[in-house]
Amino acid sequence: MAGDRERVRVVLERSGGLLGRPVRRGLDTAHLPAPEAARLRELVRTALRDGNDHHPGGAPAGAASRSPAVDGTDRFVYHLDVDAAGTRTVRTIAEPVPPALRPLLDLLRDAPRLPPPGPRPA
Repeated sequence: MAGDRERVRVVLERSGGLLGRPVRRGLDTAHLPAPEAARLRELVRTALRDGNDHHPGGAPAGAASRSPAVDGTDRFVYHLDVDAAGTRTVRTIAEPVPPALRPLLDLLRDAPRLPPPGPRPA
């Protein structure tokens, strides 16, 4: 199906902060009105395209994050999981967040909450 090639699913898990509780939120273009789906696709393209693999204060793409206490008290760490047209990209970003990623994270901050992930295979 042509729509599956344009489908984008994004899950953002934010951890750290004062309480340290992870919060998961996500969006799927298959469940959004056309203008909002187009905006999500563009924000994902921008966030993943602009060479954000390394940035001051943040972890490299796909790297295990350092403890928020090591980087600074109560900083957030973001785990971004993007499935775009069947290609999965996972990034770990520590604060400060690169400018190219900020609009996507701002959009996801208001996205519906998701339940915690199930048990991970051993």
